[in-house]
Amino acid sequence: MAIVQTVSLYAQTGKVEVGINYSPKQNFAAADDIPNMLYKFGAYGEYRWTLGKHFEAGARLDAKAGPIGLSLKDNNALAISGDLLAIADFIFSPGKTVNPFIGLGLGPGFGMHNDTLDHLWEGQFLIYADARVGIELFRHLRLSVDYSLPAWWSYGEIYTTLNANIGWVF
Repeated sequence: MAIVQTVSLYAQTGKVEVGINYSPKQNFAAADDIPNMLYKFGAYGEYRWTLGKHFEAGARLDAKAGPIGLSLKDNNALAISGDLLAIADFIFSPGKTVNPFIGLGLGPGFGMHNDTLDHLWEGQFLIYADARVGIELFRHLRLSVDYSLPAWWSYGEIYTTLNANIGWVF
């Protein structure tokens, strides 16, 4: 009850952010039964409320897809993942033209992959933890990097990603 009252007291404005992200090749040794992630492209959307001068909190919906295998010539296997995170950001310079921030996220997600395009998909439920750092320019353009890690997994190497994000805040 106290949390709801605090949020309603300090929630001034809501922000919507939409963007795209890119996850470069993961640099880990692939085990025999765990394919290596090559890269992923994705899209995301966020809704954040301003809580006080330096804090924002909200939710983030994210989805990514990309090939897996030892190389692009391998077998064209795919991995798809997504998550819905509760997020919180600390804003260093609110209202300024250049506005750095750091943030955390936590929430449920899913991961699916196949060995080849001819084989069945394997999937699982995941709990993601996310840490990010970035900068907002001109109160609209947001550039950030985040590290997304499943809290438990059987094929976690596929779904663990370092993401470069570019978004637009409305």
